Amino acid sequence: MRKSIVLFLTVILGAVALEAQPFSSFFQPLTWEQASLMAARENKLVLIEVGPTGKKIDKMLEKHRELLNALLRNVVAIRVDSSTSAGKELEERLLMNPLPVFAFFMPYGDLVGTVAPDEVERNAEVLRDALQKAQQMALIKKSNSRAVSFSELSLEQALSQATEEDKQLFVYVRDSRSRSSLLVERNVLNLDKVADFFNQHFINLALNKDQAEEWLRHYPVQQLPTYLFLNPQGKLLYRAERYADAEQLTGYGNAALEKARGIPFETLDAGEAGAKARLSGKLVFTDHYVAGKQHRELQRAVFSDPEVTDLFSAHFVNVSSEDEQAFLQFADASGKELHRVLSVADAEDLLKQAQMVLTGRGVSGMTEAYQRGNREEKFVEEYLVVLERAGRSGEASQVAMAHLVSLAPDCLKEKRYWALFEQYVRDAESSFFDYLLEHRTELAGLYGEEEVYRKVTDLWLAGAGHFVRDGRFDEVGFKEYAKRLRKEKVEGWRQIVRNARMQAAEQTGDWKTFITLAEEKWHEEHLTDAELYRWGMKIDECCRDEGVRYKMAQWLAGRALQIQRNEQVSGKVKVTSYRGFFEKLANDLLRKK
Repeated sequence: MRKSIVLFLTVILGAVALEAQPFSSFFQPLTWEQASLMAARENKLVLIEVGPTGKKIDKMLEKHRELLNALLRNVVAIRVDSSTSAGKELEERLLMNPLPVFAFFMPYGDLVGTVAPDEVERNAEVLRDALQKAQQMALIKKSNSRAVSFSELSLEQALSQATEEDKQLFVYVRDSRSRSSLLVERNVLNLDKVADFFNQHFINLALNKDQAEEWLRHYPVQQLPTYLFLNPQGKLLYRAERYADAEQLTGYGNAALEKARGIPFETLDAGEAGAKARLSGKLVFTDHYVAGKQHRELQRAVFSDPEVTDLFSAHFVNVSSEDEQAFLQFADASGKELHRVLSVADAEDLLKQAQMVLTGRGVSGMTEAYQRGNREEKFVEEYLVVLERAGRSGEASQVAMAHLVSLAPDCLKEKRYWALFEQYVRDAESSFFDYLLEHRTELAGLYGEEEVYRKVTDLWLAGAGHFVRDGRFDEVGFKEYAKRLRKEKVEGWRQIVRNARMQAAEQTGDWKTFITLAEEKWHEEHLTDAELYRWGMKIDECCRDEGVRYKMAQWLAGRALQIQRNEQVSGKVKVTSYRGFFEKLANDLLRKK
């Protein structure tokens, strides 16, 4: 009982003593090191008056005893003259804050809050607010143990690593003399949630502006710090400047990641896409894709380009549709096709195609101009490129021949006309082809024997496929063509004739002829598994003749067995093997339809 009374009196007397404590004992005659040690021992902050600030603050605090007591309970306070050596040593810790200042520090550690003396003179309570904010910041710092991991790499190395790890690049551009830069480094980049976010999603670089002037010319910096977010190709996804807190900085990062996802594709049918396009005043862009490595690369390197994303988000309703053939299609809201390309080389190429559509120079617009009579040579040459890239090679051949036919065949001696003929013409029944055969030696001297030989062969192949009209096979015409191939001693003429006849049989549904020629080819030529599988799929889909289906099933089953034996001998199973496909398709062919 006596001990309890003594303890109670001690607490009361201590409180009274604290209440009566004079202001002169608030600022203690300690060095920074001594104050830090005491603050650590008593679980307090260090408050430093860096001045001189005059005596107005002293008198004000004497009048605000409750505020003074709150400070005494939570800080170890000292005064430092900024003109002394001790004041000079504090400059770095003060993070370029203007003087005079009241500064709150964690023991031995970071700056966690400041307040200007003139603000305190106007209202002493701002000192209490600053204390509370400093305590909150100190708690945050104590509970965080991780920081953004910045790599010691060049820009080129960082971009290469971003490509390998499928990440984006975050470049923090700082100035060691900038207060905002120092605050970001001390109070933001060392927070767990910021560190975890940036370390997970980005390759991180920290650069001083004076160390990066050469490549920063590509990414102009005005205010520091600057935050640059780049994709693995080095293109800018997002940029921001000046001080940013944790929420703002991770917000910038999320904006960059969203941009890096690329074109915002949706899964819509034609009606839904058209309705959305009408409401938004946009056109429709559809990525008809075949799943696989090629399409993944298109998504990674082209659709994710920031300039592509901006343009296609602004002008198109973007639709993604898995299909049997890959191509990119542009249409208006009514569904009318304006343009298409089978493929694009890179982001710049796709941007060019989109601009053609937006300016009315897509394949549809150019076809209309051609039909209205535009025959200017430059226009025709551009139109041929557009037709070819749209997969309309037959039309391109007709347009090219119509352009050349106004000239004598000897125009092929001019390089520009030879280039048109060589690239686009697929008509083996023209006077130009006759001229080519008659003057091949002369033309080979101009353009090289290999190029001329290749064109002759291509035309023979193209001509062999022109004997099915309106679903009927021109047997007489085809025989005359085959006779001409033999007479001209065309290399590989037997294979050309057989392949053309098989194609004609497929087009007319003459599956008995098809399977007979296929068996002949099976024994005479090297046949890929892909071609064998295509035959089987076509017969399963279109042929009802049980004899044909049975023979095809035998071939597939035999090839599957051969693959199995090879795997057993080698002890290796190829993931890309057609074995499973052949076995299933063979079973499907044996079922009656």
